Amino acid sequence: MKRAFKLFGLLALSVLITASGASAHDFWVAAEFSDGLLKADIGYGHDFPNPEPIAEDRTQLFEPLKLITPEGATEMAQTGSDNFHYEVKAELKKGDYLVCGDYKPTFWANGPEGWRQADRSKYKELTKVDATRVQESAMLAKLILNVDGADSTNVITKPVGQRLEIVPQVNPATVKPGGRFPVKVLLDGEPVKTTDVRAVYAGFGSPFREKDPAKNYQAFVGRTDLEGIVEIIPLKAGFWNAYVKVSIPYADKAVADETSLTARLTFTISD
Repeated sequence: MKRAFKLFGLLALSVLITASGASAHDFWVAAEFSDGLLKADIGYGHDFPNPEPIAEDRTQLFEPLKLITPEGATEMAQTGSDNFHYEVKAELKKGDYLVCGDYKPTFWANGPEGWRQADRSKYKELTKVDATRVQESAMLAKLILNVDGADSTNVITKPVGQRLEIVPQVNPATVKPGGRFPVKVLLDGEPVKTTDVRAVYAGFGSPFREKDPAKNYQAFVGRTDLEGIVEIIPLKAGFWNAYVKVSIPYADKAVADETSLTARLTFTISD
């Protein structure tokens, strides 16, 4: 499964790109369906599209992956020695489906003693000093799964209810390299206006990125319009990862400064 993904492989509201110890890892979903068995991996790390073992003290931060069909959501089971791998038996006919994952809302604090998985008071309890920055971090991921060459939109263009999500407006199976793939960004069900959406494809690289890996080079950067829609332009066939980050003030400053949300959508563009 892992080898296959290596081959096949992103209101009175403050919206901004954030970077912190809490969001240092990317979170995405990869999946394949064959012979009545759906196999999916949580990608959590820095090497998209290749999954890697999740640190044992973080496995509890992830909800089980879910298969979304017209009939509803089916929870997948973690199986095998790889703690990022999930499976479920399913009778999937030709059609479009989603595989979804959630990284639970988790407090992360930074200060003189570095990062801790803690809110403001817990950081002080653990380190005896005050945190300089505290955030609640959550990450949401979706993968578009087309079975038997489907290009339909029975499932994928409908919101699934994640707090922040990227909702396709067409099936990417109908989009060719260099074409336009419109998606809508929703926060609590409402459009997120004028915020950046970024994307990379599996194997993305450039001389600039290799010389300066600390820079966050992207294969696509666009901004949502007043309806929350942006047209992703995938210039190359392959497995793509689109993402958006949003930060909003946390209601109780005694607990945290902000809530940081990241949503990712993985999809395939064919020649």
